[in-house]
Amino acid sequence: MLCETLTLLLVEKGILLKSQVAEAIDGIVEVKEEIAGVSESVVVSIVSIGLLQSVAQSVAAAAVPDPGPTPS
Repeated sequence: MLCETLTLLLVEKGILLKSQVAEAIDGIVEVKEEIAGVSESVVVSIVSIGLLQSVAQSVAAAAVPDPGPTPS
């Protein structure tokens, strides 16, 4: 869960937006679904998709202050 912790830290520090993380995870899940049973076992794909979805839910639930206006 090191990746989840680092992702949450990056979101909390305002380096990444929740929407960016969600979009990235959605893309990874799509690829995992496409390769299920081809380059890895279906079981491995299902488990890894479950872990990715767990991280996505954790990031979505994180209390993160709204980013202020970007400096000009």
